[in-house]
Amino acid sequence: MFNFGLNWQEYSRKALDNNRFNQAVKDLDELVDKKNIQKKSFLDIGCGSGIHSLAASKLGASKVTAVDISAESIQASKENKRKLLPQATIDFQQGSIFDMKPGKWARFDVVYSWGVLHHTGDMNRAVKLASKLVAAEGLLVLALYNHHWSSPLWWQIKRVYNLSPVVIKKLMVWNFAFIIALAKFVVTGKNPFQKKRRGMTFYYDVIDWLGGFPYEYASKQEVVSSVEAHGFKLVQFVPSTVPTGCHEYVFRKQ
Repeated sequence: MFNFGLNWQEYSRKALDNNRFNQAVKDLDELVDKKNIQKKSFLDIGCGSGIHSLAASKLGASKVTAVDISAESIQASKENKRKLLPQATIDFQQGSIFDMKPGKWARFDVVYSWGVLHHTGDMNRAVKLASKLVAAEGLLVLALYNHHWSSPLWWQIKRVYNLSPVVIKKLMVWNFAFIIALAKFVVTGKNPFQKKRRGMTFYYDVIDWLGGFPYEYASKQEVVSSVEAHGFKLVQFVPSTVPTGCHEYVFRKQ
């Protein structure tokens, strides 16, 4: 399994600054709307660098809880809080979504998990557990990889990357960085090295993409049908800009 936390630590040290943080705040506001965050409880499942937990706090959340299975991610998140928003009150906890059972955990007004649950090894179960942590009339915000004809091929590439020695991994990152950049330019017509959404950078995104294993994916129809079966209604959908990227979903609990 890929250790996302090590990548988040390096990203935090070398790339994350106030400009990228402010971009993350802006994009979270656009996706969820700060009126749905202000004075609300916010749970970030798979917090990574903690940037979106911090963004939720800056947008006025009354309570923010950030969970990640990686100890390195929790360390990076705490350090980023000290660097970017020291006044924030955030409860950082190391743990797995599979241990976050209803009854042991409170329910939250916003449950947010961007690009995480498809790396758990059991995406459908993870989504179901996340949905059970949403309070009445609350929001479930997900980003999940879209199912594309090339998805099985990418599964194999990611598996090879994770089984390879460090030298091969570095060669794969540089080679695939060129391929991915070219593909993104052809599909979107935009420079992939320009300002990234959610405060991210192209280089660390490539590492995250290649290393992200376990790896699952689902079509929009599959995700919507599954989540709405748990008592939710899709209220916003943002399609990925590239075929194998993450679709963004905002569901409201009925």
